[in-house]
Amino acid sequence: MKIASVLVFRGIPILYSYRIPDELSHKCKAGVHVNVSLGRSETLGCILSLSDQSEFSNKIKDISSIHEELPTLSEEIVSLIQWFYTYYQTTPYKAYQTIVGKRKLRCIKQTNQVQGNPSPFSLNEDQAKTFQQITECDAYSMHLIHGITGSGKTEIYMRLAEWVIKQNKSIIICCPEISLTPQYTAQFNERFGDLVSVIHSGLTPKKRDEAYTRIIQNMTPIVIGPRSAIFSPLSRIGMIVIDEEHDGSYKQENHPRYFTHTIAKKRCEFHGCPLVLGSATPSLESYSLARSDTKDLPITYNSLNKRATGSSLPQIKIVDMTCQQDKTALLSPTLIDHIQDCLDQKQKTIILMNRRGYAPYISCQQCGKIHSCSECQLSFTYHKDKTFRCHRCDIKHPMTHTCSYCKKPRLAFGGQAIQKVEQELYHHFSDASIIRLDKDTAKNAKQMEELLTEFKSSGDILVGTQLIAKGHHIEDVTLVGVLGIDTQLSIPDFRSSERAFQLLMQVSGRAGRGAKKGKVVVQTNQSSHYSIQFAKDHNVSSFMETENDMRQCLNYPPFSRLTNLIMSSPYESSLKTYSQSVTRFLNQKKIEGLSWIGPKPAPFEKVRNYFRHHIVFKHDTKSEQAIRELISSLPMPPKGCRVIPDFDPQQLL
Repeated sequence: MKIASVLVFRGIPILYSYRIPDELSHKCKAGVHVNVSLGRSETLGCILSLSDQSEFSNKIKDISSIHEELPTLSEEIVSLIQWFYTYYQTTPYKAYQTIVGKRKLRCIKQTNQVQGNPSPFSLNEDQAKTFQQITECDAYSMHLIHGITGSGKTEIYMRLAEWVIKQNKSIIICCPEISLTPQYTAQFNERFGDLVSVIHSGLTPKKRDEAYTRIIQNMTPIVIGPRSAIFSPLSRIGMIVIDEEHDGSYKQENHPRYFTHTIAKKRCEFHGCPLVLGSATPSLESYSLARSDTKDLPITYNSLNKRATGSSLPQIKIVDMTCQQDKTALLSPTLIDHIQDCLDQKQKTIILMNRRGYAPYISCQQCGKIHSCSECQLSFTYHKDKTFRCHRCDIKHPMTHTCSYCKKPRLAFGGQAIQKVEQELYHHFSDASIIRLDKDTAKNAKQMEELLTEFKSSGDILVGTQLIAKGHHIEDVTLVGVLGIDTQLSIPDFRSSERAFQLLMQVSGRAGRGAKKGKVVVQTNQSSHYSIQFAKDHNVSSFMETENDMRQCLNYPPFSRLTNLIMSSPYESSLKTYSQSVTRFLNQKKIEGLSWIGPKPAPFEKVRNYFRHHIVFKHDTKSEQAIRELISSLPMPPKGCRVIPDFDPQQLL
């Protein structure tokens, strides 16, 4: 008698056993979707494994029927689901939802596919060496491509895709954000025609299901998309590429908090194929691993130090805003002069201000209170559409001048944000074509592409948030201005300096990609900060060395692994009581290679009406299983209190 271990479509932490009726025995295997009885109701499920018997076989129920509409999952996807819910300590169904989602096969025409065009470029010496080094590996391996902005990493990815396809295999190309998928797709479509599918959450259900169908039927061996693309149901993966691998968006910041790199490693291990990481500013962890002399996993380091077009990197000028006479001005005289020069020479300018809205600080001039969000205590941001918005909780209120504390009409707006920068640009350059690009003007990838196209064709100045900082190739841009980088440096997270350095290097790379040399002006109140000084000289290796030394002193990655345990509750007193019980529990434990900080209030102590405490565990790889067992054995939280583990967190806020 065959027994099926079934993942039922309910938020429960265990699998259920069902007996396989004789009439269904020839259809039931791992990955097949079934209808089963759970309690008094019928529900869907998916078979994860089969066994010959069960000690409860006389008491368990039969599988009702096969669910024919959903496709059978591959052996690898079944294995990935089983690993995922164990590794990330979530329910089997949550793992299924994350990896498979709500997908169904759609009938699509099988048509004559457009094959695209051959490459119009030849690889330079460094590109060719990198390509050869990767393609010589016939097993699971890792490769870091550390290439300066404009060095031709995308061309290498396309050559690798061509190489993979010739082996009758498939490739996943991960990009950091949905907003970048149009340009990746355009480049790959031109080269590979209809062999490309795009996967991201912004697709309509119909488009998503069509892409899913084409992938599962092996019609498109190339899949492009942000982090969710890593779960694409390709059957014969020959390579995975993670471009801009340093980017924080590769980490899922709500439960389950998976990391794209970890999933990619797991899938490449299964298929025995290379994993390629690419960036102009690699994460310190990836850089240190690739440069290390002692490593268990084969990982190569490939450096591209020249721009593919032959153009040079832009000159970066630092403007110390503490020395400016007009302390209220957003644009320094230096930046204003450079923008005017660009306009006179019919060249384009990009201005980075990585903060949405008009004024991010609202306070009462009568009582001094900050006008903040009641659900998280973050100051509201004033937007020019006469609304107060919380960018953490996504709450929006009509603008008012009345203080909610003293009831006096004395609210004042302060601070720098992108709408105020846009207004000042119009003040200085009234005849210029100025385009703003942020999540308020571009709510989806299509709108972003339309704004970028407008800027390329007729725009003079593009002012934007970090959406404009990476990946875009606009040859007429010769000037980049950077405002508000101090905000990034002040974030209370151990990676804040690294993030600031990466942002500066990435946005600087937008300048001078054509025939004319580029310039960058960085306005800051912290001109002596090592992130800014090393960025000024494009000195990645010295930054990595300095940052590495600081991490070693504090035993942060890459010198340890982190697990951030987040405890939250709408009741502050209940959360404090539970934190105290966790403290007593941990004080009784002593595990070699494991230390922790906390429990204590998180830097963002309240989010969406939930108070938050956290514990940051530092451990080595050998202690990984011990930390999971420790978290599983924590005291039971009170009603309403959530405990969420974040393995390999990318931020500790």
